[in-house]
Amino acid sequence: MQLLRAAVRALYPTCRCLACGEPRRITPGEPLCDACLAELALHAIPDTACPHCLSPKRSGNPCGYCQDGGMIGLTHAYAPFYYGGVVQRLVVMFKFGAVDAAARPLASAMAACLGTARPDALVPVPLHRQRQRERGINQARRLCHLVSEQTGLPIQEALVRTRKTKRQSSLEPRDRESNVRGAFAVTQPVAGMRLMLVDDVRTSGSTARACAQALREAGAAEVSLLTASVAPQHARGWEMQQD
Repeated sequence: MQLLRAAVRALYPTCRCLACGEPRRITPGEPLCDACLAELALHAIPDTACPHCLSPKRSGNPCGYCQDGGMIGLTHAYAPFYYGGVVQRLVVMFKFGAVDAAARPLASAMAACLGTARPDALVPVPLHRQRQRERGINQARRLCHLVSEQTGLPIQEALVRTRKTKRQSSLEPRDRESNVRGAFAVTQPVAGMRLMLVDDVRTSGSTARACAQALREAGAAEVSLLTASVAPQHARGWEMQQD
């Protein structure tokens, strides 16, 4: 009987789910339990979202976010999930707890959502060096490398953050644009290139627009955006700590 129990444990290991921490039987090599995987699917961005920016589309074409200039400088946005629930837990664990295993399911979904999109290079949204020392990780760079491993797309760290900005979540929406305006500089040749910015969460989009403006002014032909998640516009409680 003991041998039988040992065999069952080997075939169906009981582990703690990375996202919820509950002891549940999970597939070997899969960090999430079945319940969290099911919840992850509930946060997947639906086909009814705006095809340009992925915001929840209520009515009209284009959507309100696009009409308000949310995608200025960006040709397209890609993301597998809306921010919240298990997606939020994974992002927070990775971004503020440096739990690398939490980044892997996010990066896999990011790579899958690209479809046939093939930019010339992936460009991680940079952290200020002081913020990176405090956090111990550059979440955008790590996601960028994981996506590159799965897609074969090259990485070009063409941007640096020239000054430490206030956290976007501490500011009113109208102040976020000025907070990051002029905060990024291009350090590598990008003229004529089709580039894809990579970050963890898109909230107001101010950071991505500032990065795109710097790359466009340096001659980039196109700048798109890939994030692990999108904070649903016009929904309460979606703000999180941003750089």
